[in-house]
Amino acid sequence: MSDVVRTDESSAESESELAVVVEPEGLLVAGDQSSVQMFLDKLRFNAVSAIEVAGVDSQSLAGTAALAAGLAAMGAQHGTFVRLAPESVDLMKKFHVIPGNPGFNRMMVADAAGKFRGQMQWQQASLAGTRALSIQLTVAVIALQTAIAETTHAVERVEGKVDAILNLAKASVIGDVVGHHQSLKRTVHTLDETGKLPSADWDSIAPLGPNLEVVVEKLRAHIRLTVEGFDAAKPVQDRASYLKKAVEDNRLGETLELLVIAEDSLYLWQRLRIERVRQTEPENLELVIATARQMLAEHLNADGELLRRGRTELAHYAAIKPLEIVRWMSSGQLKRDIVQLREDLDSFATARRSQVQGWQDHEDPGIGDALAELGNHFKTLGGSALALGSRGVDAGAAGLGFLGRKIKQVTEPGKEKAPSFEDRRG
Repeated sequence: MSDVVRTDESSAESESELAVVVEPEGLLVAGDQSSVQMFLDKLRFNAVSAIEVAGVDSQSLAGTAALAAGLAAMGAQHGTFVRLAPESVDLMKKFHVIPGNPGFNRMMVADAAGKFRGQMQWQQASLAGTRALSIQLTVAVIALQTAIAETTHAVERVEGKVDAILNLAKASVIGDVVGHHQSLKRTVHTLDETGKLPSADWDSIAPLGPNLEVVVEKLRAHIRLTVEGFDAAKPVQDRASYLKKAVEDNRLGETLELLVIAEDSLYLWQRLRIERVRQTEPENLELVIATARQMLAEHLNADGELLRRGRTELAHYAAIKPLEIVRWMSSGQLKRDIVQLREDLDSFATARRSQVQGWQDHEDPGIGDALAELGNHFKTLGGSALALGSRGVDAGAAGLGFLGRKIKQVTEPGKEKAPSFEDRRG
């Protein structure tokens, strides 16, 4: 059952009701504009940067029939959808910034000064029947609409390479993934503008859903298999060879981009499927909404694990062992490939809104430090050699230590004797 919040603290001079639906995908906040903004300010104060807000207004073109129905069920004309990192949600429930119990809640929000007064107290209220279903519909549509941050860069990156990527992922029978994406975007745009989904439009794209599910899984499997092939125990020259294959032959970065496009296509298709069922089979709407939300949750889990594994393996793979420094510094290709793959993982994380999903909240801090260093401290030294900076790229993040002290000895062997075993230990 949805959690909807309304505010209830009496004030004769200024009373305003706020409604908040608390769901795993985020919060649907509704009320008059000033109360909604006041609540968002409080969320930002408590959640810092781990918050994303998408505007929803039943009077705007972006307010489709489904969104408008959800706001109407909450008795409001204005609202926002807010994504929060999971840990922020737990913290704000603890301090009653958002309600801790499931269900529909409400409260009166403001005093005469236009501020929340003291501790927020959420009052539970009933929400059932068509009102509850309208809320579920609204949350599902917004969650699907905002699951992918942006696809323009991904489309540009894979242009002319889609067939090769699909062949690598053993998904060549799928067809024109980018073309399907554009077609689905146009159909959804028409739905958002007119509130209508003609049968002819639905019939033209209805078969795409199952194919898109297949291509998403095949692309993800190809990425997973490539990442699992990283072996940080191998010598640097072998690591360089495998990384080059992963970047150039297996097209790991382009596959990540195509995965984003395919997932966005599938979410667009699910939005259209929900609308089609709403119009023609309303008795099945609740089930269709539930399956779409379950799919979103499964994709988030799978993509989060993919990103974490990729970041961990890359950080370990890039670790410099003391006796490898000469080979490392002579391997420009290895450095370029490592930096490229770091950028590819960062692009995927951005597209999938990883910050607000909290995917890296429990990552070993050394992993983030290691990846932050990659590419940031490669600079020319003596024309050809490279200084790696003052901090380590090892996942253990113990610092360069010995490497930092001895780097000029290695790059200019005639000026200093080679380090002894005791030096290497120290």
